[in-house]
Amino acid sequence: MKKATLIGLIIVAAVSQAAADGILIPRPTPILPPNPHTDVKYHHVDVEIDDPAAVTRIDQVFINPYAHEIEADYIFPLPEGAAVSRFVAWLDGRKLEGELLDAYSARRIYEDIVRNRKDPALLEYYGRGMYRVRVYPIAAHGEVRIAIEYEQTLKAENGVVEYSYPLDTEKFSGADLRECRIRVDLASFENIGAIYSPSHKVEISRNGPRAASITYSETNSRPDKDFKLFFARSSKDFGFYLMRHRDEDQSTGYFLGILSPGAGNQAKSLRKNLIFVLDSSGSMRGQKMKQALGSLRFVLESLNPADKFGLIDYDDAVRPFRETMVSADRVNIRAALEFVDKIEAGGGTNIYEALNAACSMIGGGNEPTYIIFLTDGLPTVGETDVGRIAGNTADRNRNRARLFAFGVGHDVNTYLLDRLAKENKGLADYVLPEEDIESKISLLAARISNPALTDLDLRFSGIDVDLIYPQPLPDLFYGTELIVVGRYKGSGKGSVTLRGNRGDKQVGYDYAFDFGAGIGKRDFIPLIWANRRIAYLLEQIKIHGSSPELITELIELSKKYGIVTEYTSFLVTGDENLRAEQYQLLPPAVVGNRVRDGIDKFLVESVGRGSVARSKSVQEMKTLEQVATHDAINIGGETREIGNMKRVGARGFFLQGALWVQGDLVGDQCDLKIRRFSRAYFQILERDPELGKYLSLGSQVRLKIGGRIVQIDESGEETLSEDQLMSLFPN
Repeated sequence: MKKATLIGLIIVAAVSQAAADGILIPRPTPILPPNPHTDVKYHHVDVEIDDPAAVTRIDQVFINPYAHEIEADYIFPLPEGAAVSRFVAWLDGRKLEGELLDAYSARRIYEDIVRNRKDPALLEYYGRGMYRVRVYPIAAHGEVRIAIEYEQTLKAENGVVEYSYPLDTEKFSGADLRECRIRVDLASFENIGAIYSPSHKVEISRNGPRAASITYSETNSRPDKDFKLFFARSSKDFGFYLMRHRDEDQSTGYFLGILSPGAGNQAKSLRKNLIFVLDSSGSMRGQKMKQALGSLRFVLESLNPADKFGLIDYDDAVRPFRETMVSADRVNIRAALEFVDKIEAGGGTNIYEALNAACSMIGGGNEPTYIIFLTDGLPTVGETDVGRIAGNTADRNRNRARLFAFGVGHDVNTYLLDRLAKENKGLADYVLPEEDIESKISLLAARISNPALTDLDLRFSGIDVDLIYPQPLPDLFYGTELIVVGRYKGSGKGSVTLRGNRGDKQVGYDYAFDFGAGIGKRDFIPLIWANRRIAYLLEQIKIHGSSPELITELIELSKKYGIVTEYTSFLVTGDENLRAEQYQLLPPAVVGNRVRDGIDKFLVESVGRGSVARSKSVQEMKTLEQVATHDAINIGGETREIGNMKRVGARGFFLQGALWVQGDLVGDQCDLKIRRFSRAYFQILERDPELGKYLSLGSQVRLKIGGRIVQIDESGEETLSEDQLMSLFPN
């Protein structure tokens, strides 16, 4: 292979948002296929944030996948308002001049590429300027390495600073990237509170109160959404950082709040009580028992000396380590570990008495108490009615302890475990046969090891707020953040009051916010809210039964935001012979009945692979912090990709034949047709370049613009009059 060509690109910019990474587009020739592409071998991004300034360094390698030498254009879409002072490129030691194009000139280039390739993918950059460099030659199967560096000043809102790096241009790669990595080294002039990415799962390493390293890394993947990172400047023991988003019609807003205990205050952790209830029935024999005992040892060894603990081993009988909780001193921990070494699997499953014994251990003090309950089967000994088991546990507990239920394998009753968690202010989790029990329980134990504030209560004043999730609020722990989402109406200044308990003392914190001007477009906020709202509805349906109101709202949210669960999977996958395009063929009442019948069918199944998959999915939605662009659902325990549904911004789109239809418009008729790639097509983009991200879905799209339903296809208006444009863009 020819030695890789190095192109050094140095860009210095003062910008308000991060620039897009570059795109290498081959110029078509008769020997190449239509719309030729290059592959991206790797994509490395190193960011240094010295709050409020950030330097971003990009290192990409592009591969020519063809057996022919090619010529390509390297396009670097500029961020809005960028002021680029220098752009230099070298090819084989030869200096190349980049061409700086303003937004108007760049639009003409984007239009030409889109028309010639008959591919609207580039339209999401419509309205931006660009740098363009001709790259030639690129040898057959050769590589081109491109390095970029730029600077920017980061903006802050309500003490929250945002950094964004667009990764979605990787859709222009013809193959998966072997490696994609972003590393952020963060330093702030104030203490750093919450660190949060709504787009990607990241590893966070704090290096003192004012510095941290954040890393996202994937291999053999194709990143398809912007990398977003938020961090908060902290000046309080408990920070509440608020971000907002308004619907396009401005009638409803959504907020995302990050509750974070102050960095460096871990020494102030509260004393806690922890009760571990372990299923050692015969079905736990083998690897499951080995992992469960390993997790129990980890829990015991990670207790703080001031904590208290209880331990209950159960099968047919219930065997507590001690009749009451004991202090976590060295003597008791050593004795408990010896007790654990003697546990063997055998017998049946007496869940009722095991939980009854755990509730008997709960003391009357104000220390936070947590029950970790593990089972791999159904109640087979003593009381076996799951309703009575759940009801008795809630009555005996009386909200004194948070209960975390772990179901191991597929032979658990998800109705029981979900209800136990719901009614005892905890969470349920499910460990599949291929998953590791020890890692799951150890992760929870580490998370709850240092309580900061318990019995949280969040109150808003000056603004109308509802549907806040999670509900009830869980306890807050040092080293973690709590993501709270909700909906609001109105605008103006408001305040938030946080109340909670620190041992015997109730404490409170007040925060002032402006819900009026300066609200940015943060599409991830309504998406996270909608996921949690759907999870709440599904949980209500499972525990209390379905109703027309719940089903109707579930369908509307699923369609509007493109969020698909197993309960609604047959709306888009063909199950039950009810695909997305059939929305328009069936009246709402019939759709509601069909969906309700389907959900009722699922509700009967509280045991088995499908039931576990559904409960696991709902529990994940309840705690969702990152939103995936592409959906996969679990049907009967098998994962299926959803190819005919996509989410763009906060809108869901369903594929009907060759037409992408905005989810909440399925069944509606359009009232204006526009021919793709026509003058009218680009007229609407000129009025609102943001529409480019929707039109880039494909050649046929139906969506709402202003108050009208517009369809883009092969027919329709060639040019729009001023009156037509005013009807679409009244403001």
